[in-house]
Formats: sequence, structure tokens, C-alpha cells
Amino acid sequence: MISPLQPGDPARIGPYLLDGRLGAGGMGQVYLGSSPSGRAVAVKLIKTEHARDPRFRERFSREVEAARQVGGFHTAQLLDADPDAELPWLVTAFIPGPTLQRVVAEHGPLAPAAVARLGAGSAEGLAAIHRCGLVHRDLKPGNVIMADDGPRIIDFGIAHAEDGDSTTGGGAVIGTYAYMSPEQVRAEPVSAAGDVFSLGSVLVFAATGRGPFDATTVPGIVHRISSEPPWLGGLEGELRALLIACLAKDPADRPSAADVLNRLAVTGPMAHAFVDATAPAGAGTPLGRRTLLLGGIGAAATAIAVPTVLLWPKIASHGRTRSAPAGNSGVGKPLARLDAGDTGDVTQLAFSPDGRTLAGAGLDRTLRLWDITSGRMVFAIAGHLNVPAVTFSTDGQTLFSGGNAVRRWDVHTGESRGVLVSHAQATVTCLAFSPDGKTLAVGLTSRDHSRVEVVDVTTGRTVATFGHNGNMNSVAFSPDGETVASVSDMEAAVRLWSAKTGRLIRSFTAPMGGILDYASAMFSPDGKTLAGAGPGIRLWEVATGRLTATLTDSHHILDTAAYRPGRAMIAGAGRGRVGAGDTIGKAVSLWDLSSGRVTTTLTGVMPTSSAGYEVPSLAFSPDGGILAAAMGEPGGARWIQLWKLS
Repeated sequence: MISPLQPGDPARIGPYLLDGRLGAGGMGQVYLGSSPSGRAVAVKLIKTEHARDPRFRERFSREVEAARQVGGFHTAQLLDADPDAELPWLVTAFIPGPTLQRVVAEHGPLAPAAVARLGAGSAEGLAAIHRCGLVHRDLKPGNVIMADDGPRIIDFGIAHAEDGDSTTGGGAVIGTYAYMSPEQVRAEPVSAAGDVFSLGSVLVFAATGRGPFDATTVPGIVHRISSEPPWLGGLEGELRALLIACLAKDPADRPSAADVLNRLAVTGPMAHAFVDATAPAGAGTPLGRRTLLLGGIGAAATAIAVPTVLLWPKIASHGRTRSAPAGNSGVGKPLARLDAGDTGDVTQLAFSPDGRTLAGAGLDRTLRLWDITSGRMVFAIAGHLNVPAVTFSTDGQTLFSGGNAVRRWDVHTGESRGVLVSHAQATVTCLAFSPDGKTLAVGLTSRDHSRVEVVDVTTGRTVATFGHNGNMNSVAFSPDGETVASVSDMEAAVRLWSAKTGRLIRSFTAPMGGILDYASAMFSPDGKTLAGAGPGIRLWEVATGRLTATLTDSHHILDTAAYRPGRAMIAGAGRGRVGAGDTIGKAVSLWDLSSGRVTTTLTGVMPTSSAGYEVPSLAFSPDGGILAAAMGEPGGARWIQLWKLS
């Protein structure tokens, strides 16, 4: 998914003009760019904080050298690089196509023939990497691009010499736990056999839709990898036998990547098992949305000269976005229902910047993180009083939660990264990051004085403070980061403040009455309009304070709203009574802002209790393709409903 350049992004890196954002990783930002001749390229720019770290510079140089060593057919071709620049960068040809993670999420598990061909292509790529004396160390479904000419293994950001150390220092494990080998989770020296173990896990995911060692917590995953046999679903025959060999606990018992290739190739001993197999459901039809992803430097190749249609749904060779096939628009299509657990009381949701994970906070003392593509709960952190607020850092690496303090969590492991600020006499009820990620708006509710503090994320110092009466319900930064909008439940207004000085700029009111409980305020993507949810969704002109529209539907109260990224649309949801006229099952409405009319109604599973239902939180994925809603009975257990939008 290509997103526009943001304020602060460079217009040019070296001789390459930048056209948009492709994604972000732990080391830096990846841009879509153009070479001097107009050729489309991917430009990876290392982050400022990492550029100051000699160890990160060494890692970046290693990534460049890894790409140069593997080279040619197995890589996203390295075109240019400057590891010694003030902010180091590299340029490659970009790879069009979705990740394996996305293909499985949107089309389901692959058929046996497709799994075999995927395994052969990936094994050939790994064999090429291993011949150069390198180990990838982070092979996972999100690092396999399903390109038109075969699979590509991407992201050499943590590639390392085979005889190198397995950690970054201090015993820190590198990689993604769910697909690590037993020796890697123990932070022991890595070898090519570790990549083969990861390949086995990836192929199980491709064939079944879930990993062989899935668990709800990182310790649970580590235990299963180290001590339990893999879950292989209904896999049978030669493919099952090969995967069992790849997933052997002892590295010495695993085949090499070359051995895997020989067993999967069309001329190998397993060829007869797959030549008549059925292609995966949906093969030969275009995906609804073309995704351009580049996590780093790619490596892999297709092993068999067969039409791509037998491997995965064909991707258009050019063009930034494609519509869904005729007759299958996917508007309002239920995508998944995420379980919040027996005691789940989720009242606030937040998507990660890359759209791959969803965080939920609520009043049952638990912070949760789900993987969107698999529907699995990545972790659940309990025990810190109520957790009524949650948000991601702008780089997606850290999760911030509210309660009696602003706490930081590693999104990959769920481990604590400490407390940013502590508030013994107040509760942090809402959070919002500035667009540049440098400051955090913290909504505080206490008995005698509720307020908003704008906090420097690096130092924890309060930059500005502004006060309210009542419980703080919502805070939001304007797109330029200059102002903050806030709402409390006792003030019949949405207020706009200077983010630098705390000065009140304007109050937005309406004759219909106050902004009610669970109310939210948000800026339109262009920053010209401010929306507040209450009896209806009110839209004000930011520059003048003029009320321009009030959006209503069949709900008597609209508690929450969210702008849809990239579209002139807004979603709203509220409370309803089961069996109460036309509110039955109509959970969420989407308004076209050009007409002010409801154009789409999304239905969800409604509770059967006479207490009715409520939707306290809505969140769009950054690309606007998925809408998440926290749903449930008032005061009862909740779940998360996801819809796929065209």
C-alpha cells in the first residue's frame, strides 16, 4: 500500500525523487521513488536515532553486503547505496505483489501443489543465501513476497554470517518468535539449519493458515518450539514427512535447503504427489487491492517454470490500486471476529501504523494485541488496574497504555519498556500521538481536576497543559501537529488548544446539546474539519468554528466515529436495543461526506440480551481497507468485529 509523503519526509534521497511511502521497519522508512530515468525504485532510509548508533550502521552495512553477495536472480536487485551518508540509505528495484501472510488471510490456505512450489522456490532462495555463508534469521510469512515470477524472501536487515553471534549484545534474541528455531529462542549460535526450521513453519502456515507453534503468549510460543511437537493440522503424506524433518528440534536432524529443494522440485521424488493437485481457491482471479511491499533486501526465486496462476492469485503488473472483481465488491464483508476472552471488556481500539496488528484496552485490567491476518491474540497483559487507553508509537514498535501511568510495551514480545509518566492521583483515560511521534497527548481524569498534558516522549517532560471539567473522553492531534482537540463528558463542547502553549483556541458547540459518554473527537485527514460524536456526528469548520453538518442514522445515540483514511467517508456507531425497530443488527453506518448520506450499513453479531448492545470504539486500518469495532453488551463481555471494505 502506497501512502503519501508526510511532513518532514525528504523530497529526494541522492539522485532519487520520492513519490510516496511503501512501509516502515525497525531500521527505517521505505519510500517509493523514481530514478533519474524514471524507473520505479524502493528507497530505504535509516532512522535518525539509529544513524547515531555505530552498531546500527554496522548492521545496515551488513544488509548492503548481504544483498551484493546473494545478487542476481535471488534478490530485489540492489541498485545503489550510501552506508556512510549522514542518514544511510539504499535503493533496490521494488517487488510488486502481496506477502504470503496477506494471500493466506484474503484467500485462505494454499493447495498442496501451491505449497510445494512455494517451498521449492523459497528453498532455492535460502540455498543461494546459505552458499554465501549467510543466515537470514527472520524467515516468516510477512517476509515472503508472492511476486509474479515466484516467491521472494525479503528483509536482510538481520542477516548474519553463519559463524556469527546470534544476538545483538546482552543476549537479545533477533527474529520473530513464532517462526524461530529452538536454538534461536535460546539465543544460541545460529546456522543455516535454523532457516530450514523457519521455512518448515512458514510452509505449515501456508498450508493450514496457522503456525505450528502458535500460542497466545510469547512464553507459550517459546515452550512449544522448545518442548512440544509441531501442530500440522490435517497435512498428510510426503509433505507432512518433509515438514516434520524441517521442524526437528535438533539442527543436525534437519535437511539442508538444497535437500528441501530436491524433494519439492518437479523432477524430485515428491513430484508425483502434487502434479495433479488442485490450485488454491481464488487462483487466477485478481486480488482486490495490489500491495507493494519491501521490508528490506529480497532473496529467493521460483524453482519451477510453471504459470504463476498455479501458485497464487495473479497480481497486476502495473498500477497502484485495483478494484475488486465485478460482483464481489467486498463492501461491508465480515472479515473476522476476534475473541477478547471470557472476561474481555474492550472499550478502545488502535491499529498499528502498518495495519498488521490491532490493540485493545478496556476496564478488565488487560491490554491485548491481535494479529489481523491470522486472528490470533499475540499477547494479553493483565494486572495494571484498568487500562482505558491504548495507542501505538508512530514507528509501530512500541505500544503505549493508560491507567495509573503511561506505560510502554514492546509490540513483538509484550515485554515492558518502562513507564513514561506516572499519575498516582489521576487515571490516564485517553492518548494520542503527534504526527511526528515526538509528543503524546495524555488525557487525565481525577476527582478534582481533569486535564490534558502534552508530554515529550523522549524526556517525559510536560510541554503544555490545559484543563477540563469531568472525565476526559478523547484527545486528537491535528494533522500538522499544531493543535489538540479534546472532549470531556461534562462540557457540551469540543475544545481546540495550542499543542505548544496550552492556549485555548476555540470551542465547538451545537444547539442540540452536550457531547455524551464515550464521545470522541477527531480531525479530518486534511485538518479542515473537526468531528465530534454525541447524539449525532457533528462536523465543524476548524478555521471558523461553524457547524457544517450533523450526521444521524437509526441509532438514538452515536458514541463513536472515525474518519476513513483515503476516502471522503466517516463511520459512526452507537447503542441499540435488540429487537428495537430498525436498529436490529445495524452496528455501524458509513456516511459519504459529499452528500451527508449513509451509503453503507455494516452488520455484526448482536447479543441476545434485552440489555441491548453498544459499540464504544471504532478504528480503521491505515489504508482504510478494514474497520474494527469493539462490540458487546453494556457492562458485559465484548468481542472485536472486523469488516473488509472495498
